[in-house]
Amino acid sequence: MSNLLFPAVRKISACISTMILAVVFSAQVQAVVIDFDDLTYVPIDPEFPSFGDFPLDNQYQSQGLLISNAYLLPYAEGDDIISGKNYLLAGASGSSMTLSFIGALPTYVGMYLGGDPLGVLYTNVYGPAGFFASHEKEDSGWEYVFFESATGIAQIEISASQQHRVSGAVIDDLTYTYASVPEPSSFMLWAFAIIGLFCRRLGWIKEGK
Repeated sequence: MSNLLFPAVRKISACISTMILAVVFSAQVQAVVIDFDDLTYVPIDPEFPSFGDFPLDNQYQSQGLLISNAYLLPYAEGDDIISGKNYLLAGASGSSMTLSFIGALPTYVGMYLGGDPLGVLYTNVYGPAGFFASHEKEDSGWEYVFFESATGIAQIEISASQQHRVSGAVIDDLTYTYASVPEPSSFMLWAFAIIGLFCRRLGWIKEGK
């Protein structure tokens, strides 16, 4: 009996291992990087450019991102440049800047956060169930901050404890990633097809003569 059982167990284990490998290799990570350099800053009045000339809102909607209360600005000579020609001024007009993710939610969001905060610079992060993480910045200069959540990140707010016309915060090189899994129905069909192929090779399924 055992002589018959062990080969069967080995065959079943091989089929199950195939299915597990199919699950592992079918998972993918999709990344989005926004450096704001695809946009061109154009002042309303070239003789008197202002930080509020180029507000951002739905420019990146196709990439799953809406932005409110933030403005595009070009780096000036002598600035500590992260990348390219542009950065984002966060929280102008004395209120929070908001990054809102639409559709599928990213599980990781990172960015370079800099500027000269007025008081303490607060970053609050929200998921589908509400607030779950925060970051405080008091020093000037750039730092890289990131947040992760298995259930997804829905919104990020940046504000300062002492608000005037601007929060003093700037961001660049915003990066967010999605963990994607194939549709269950198509995945199961694909997995069973592979399992069937391996089981046939192992002799469980005989081809018709």
